[in-house]
Parts: sequence; structure tokens; C-alpha cells
Amino acid sequence: MLFMQQAIQGIVEEFGIPQRENPQQTALQPSWRFGNGMFALVLSFGLLLTAIRSRKARSWCYGIGWLRGLIADYGVPLMVLVWTAISYIPVNDVPRGIPRRLYSPNPWSAGAYSNWTVIKEMVNVPPLYILGAFVPATMIAVLYYFDHSVASQLAQQKEFNLRKPPSYHYDLLLLGFLVILCGLIGIPPSNGVIPQSPMHTKSLATLKHQLLRSKLVSTARKCTSKNANLSQLYRSMQEAYNEMQTPLVYQLPSTLGLRHLKESTIRLASSTGCIDAPVDGTIFDVDKEIDELLPVEVKEQRLSNLLQALMVGGCVAAMPLLKKIPTAVLWGYFAFMAIESLPGNQFWERILLLFTAPSRRYKYAFSLGIS
Repeated sequence: MLFMQQAIQGIVEEFGIPQRENPQQTALQPSWRFGNGMFALVLSFGLLLTAIRSRKARSWCYGIGWLRGLIADYGVPLMVLVWTAISYIPVNDVPRGIPRRLYSPNPWSAGAYSNWTVIKEMVNVPPLYILGAFVPATMIAVLYYFDHSVASQLAQQKEFNLRKPPSYHYDLLLLGFLVILCGLIGIPPSNGVIPQSPMHTKSLATLKHQLLRSKLVSTARKCTSKNANLSQLYRSMQEAYNEMQTPLVYQLPSTLGLRHLKESTIRLASSTGCIDAPVDGTIFDVDKEIDELLPVEVKEQRLSNLLQALMVGGCVAAMPLLKKIPTAVLWGYFAFMAIESLPGNQFWERILLLFTAPSRRYKYAFSLGIS
């Protein structure tokens, strides 16, 4: 919700006058402010829609396999570059400052490094100010605790079938030391955040899932063409799944098997007397229910986290390049992050349940595990 709130607030501010700017500038006249706001809508919604589409590139029927996989994994940063390039198309026809771009001083500018020496001034802070800062500091500490704990839970949830055990207390210990260090040198503290943490785990899911899905769909269709019943269909898919089980590199072989059929499917087959009869699409929808049976396998490693930290540090030196990104693209990216975190969010699923037809609510709630 915070990402979407910030995205909407940022888009609205594109129609206004920034606080640090001179309102007499040509780019801040009413007509140009309106033009800047409309162009910001194009850039933000353009990034949002193309980023969402790029995440589903593996299911496209266009292009070769490795290219679709590359777009699915790195399509979002690629779309940031594309829409940043698009923002420069009207550069010769509009005043300077349209569209608005990120603002930040370069790290080597005069006075930009003053925050790094904040520890020298801490001894001069009056004790009364320290007591006054204790209240908001406690609130932020509680917020960080909940935020990091929820992010850890979502990134290590049971559905990911992680083989390495979680380390919640060790994570919090490291987080505490990092927050202290960041406070002493005057930079924003770091922590596990939503939805980046669970998105990172999802991105580590192996392509074996797609291969298994194709095999199981083919097996299920063969069984239905031979008039197999529900138990025979499931048994054939279990055998096909076991045949394709090979250990991942540097990891022990998985002990997980195919998940059980949903209770709603078994209950529907029992109520219609189709348990021992040939199964059809009304009882078992191959395209929709195969994904419910497949367990997710994740390539567990630390390299991507290390590279991410190094790239964040490298962004300090890349500030002149980052300032070329329009703020509207940033608002579209925030909206994308908010929408990407909705699947699996019970608050959102309960809202959708309110708009679901009454005759379908039970099946919808049961499929999502809403009690």
C-alpha cells in the first residue's frame, strides 16, 4: 500500500510546483505544468504496463526461449531504460525541466559529504534532545522489527520449499548492527523490505518448473484421451514427475513429491459420482490445476544478494546517470512494485472476494485458502 500511495502522490505532484524550484520558470507555467503532468502519466503507466507484461515473457509465443527468459528476468530494469530514452524524444520542443527528473547532489559536490561526519557532532547534542529522540526511535525500531520479520516470513514461506533452515534471530542481530553503523555515518539504514525480498526468492525458482509443467500437461491430456479416472490420472502424473526428478547442482536431491489434489476437486468428483468414471474438464482443468500440484524449487545462493549490495554502492558513483531518469518512471516503478506484491496477500484477496459472485465465493475462497 505504501508503494501505491507514493506512486499516486508522486503523479499528482507532477502537476504542481516543486518546493525547491523558482515558480517563474517557463516549465512551471500553468500550461507547461499540465503538459508535464500528462507526459508523466504516459511515462508512468507505460512503464507499469510494459513491466507487468515483461514478467510473463516466458509464456509468450514470440522469440526464442533464452530471449524470453532474459526479458522475464531483467525486463523491468530494461523497461526503465526504454522509457527513460522515450522521455528524451520531445527534449527540443519543450522547456528545460520537462519531464522532471531525479534530483540528488553528486557525492563529490561541496557539502555532500557532511552527513558522513555526523558522528563528530553527536557529542554536542544536548541530553534533552536525546531523550526527545528516544520516542520516535522506539517507534521506528518496532516498525523495522515488524517489517523485517514479515519480509523474512514471506521470503522463506513454506510454498518455496527451501532446504536451508531460516535464521530469523541471526538476521535481526545483523540488522541491528547495520542500523547502528548506518546511524553513525549518517546514511539511511537498510533492512529486508516488502515486496523485494519475496520477489527475490521467486526469481530464484528454477526453469525445471516449466519443464515439469509441460510434461505433466502432456501426461494429463493422454490420460483424459484414454478415459482414465481421477485416481489413475493423478497416479500417471506422479510417475511422470518422479521420472523427471534430478538433483539440482550443489544441492541434495529433493524429497518433495507432487502435491495432493485439491479437496475441492475430490469433493466435486465425489458429489457427481465421477471418482471412478472417466475424468473431463469439468472435474479437472488441466491448464489451471497443474500449477497447484507442482512444488516450487528454488536455487538457494548468496551471490545475487552480494551483487545487489555492490550495485547499490556503485549507484553512489553513478548518480550523474541516475539523475537522467524521469521521476514519472520512478512512480510507475513504485506502482509496479505494489501490484507485484498483491498475489498471495490475504488483505487483497479478501477485497476481491467482496466483488466475487455469491455462487463462486466458496470455490474462490477455498482455492486461496481463505478461512
